[in-house]
Amino acid sequence: MIVDNAGLEAACRAAKTAGAVGIDTEFVWNRTYYPSLGVVQVGYPDGDAVLIDAPQIEDWSPFGELMENPEIIKILHDAQQDLTILQRVCGAFPKNIFDTQRSAGFIGKSSTISLRDVLKQLLKVRLDKTETQSDWLARPLSEAQLHYAEEDVRHAVRLMERILEKADALGRREWIADEMRYYEQESLYHEMDLDTVMPRVRGSGTLTHQQRNILRSLGSWREKTARRRNLPRNFILSDDALVSLTKHTPATKSDIKPIKGLSERTLERNRDRIWKAIELGISGDLPELLTAANQGISPDEGYEARVDFALAFLKGICLNASIDPALVANRAEVTALVVDAKNPDSASHRLLRGWRAEFCGKALLNLLQGHGSLVIDPDSNLPRQA
Repeated sequence: MIVDNAGLEAACRAAKTAGAVGIDTEFVWNRTYYPSLGVVQVGYPDGDAVLIDAPQIEDWSPFGELMENPEIIKILHDAQQDLTILQRVCGAFPKNIFDTQRSAGFIGKSSTISLRDVLKQLLKVRLDKTETQSDWLARPLSEAQLHYAEEDVRHAVRLMERILEKADALGRREWIADEMRYYEQESLYHEMDLDTVMPRVRGSGTLTHQQRNILRSLGSWREKTARRRNLPRNFILSDDALVSLTKHTPATKSDIKPIKGLSERTLERNRDRIWKAIELGISGDLPELLTAANQGISPDEGYEARVDFALAFLKGICLNASIDPALVANRAEVTALVVDAKNPDSASHRLLRGWRAEFCGKALLNLLQGHGSLVIDPDSNLPRQA
């Protein structure tokens, strides 16, 4: 275990020399708003691995330099959460990321495949996942925990090379490189503006317009408070209490009473803030909600049939090419293109950019604009463009 900055600097120098390293994190996330980082693993091309004792590190700048160095490949599996945690810790925006999960979708595997399964299928390596729910902040770590953490990155470089070998055989290395640039968008690592989103709250269906505004305002206050105090949002105000205050709005500040999910102690500390949020919701003086690209448009009655048509085409072309359809687009993205098909802005539609445009996006747009037709291929029994 690396427990000081001298060790961290040495590990990062070794990563620079290696040119490509596997990276993973182990964290605890049950009593805080943000994940509490316990261990960071780095795996080298020779199969060696080092573990960084995250709570002992005071200066993460050497690791930040590693993450933003465009000359060094950082290999992760299901990269987004780990990258978000690491960006928050070291402050650097990642460059040159290779996600072994996402890239597997280009070579006939699921783009949500587990690390255990992809290692088993491509390298015949079997991982022991018995330590998944470990307490990674407790010290000392057990031998089983140490072994588990090392194994998660020990095979990363070989796994990337195997995926790229298969991608080369299919002519898809550049597609993978294009997809990996997704992780270099700095906007991915910025926290959202809580005043412009509708909170997801269990049991909040069938609300009036004013009640939705109250829910927005209370939800935004709860989230900001949870962030500031680094506590789970339900420690501040439970979903049940949030819905109760929304549906049974108190008439005055003094009418706010302790309820399930809102203790008397919490209420005494936050009564004024809760009432201020309720008043803001009642007034309706809230910022405009961020909406999906196709919201606010009134589609014609046949647009849902065209969405199903587009999805059938995409699934057919993906299955025929052994690419995971989930990697290409979700239903919301397809719907946005269908609604906007007469005059689309390619910058607004991921299907019309990069490898997706080449693979299927341009062909789909032609179909949606009335050019060509969709038939069933008698050999593959899959939909294709005629």
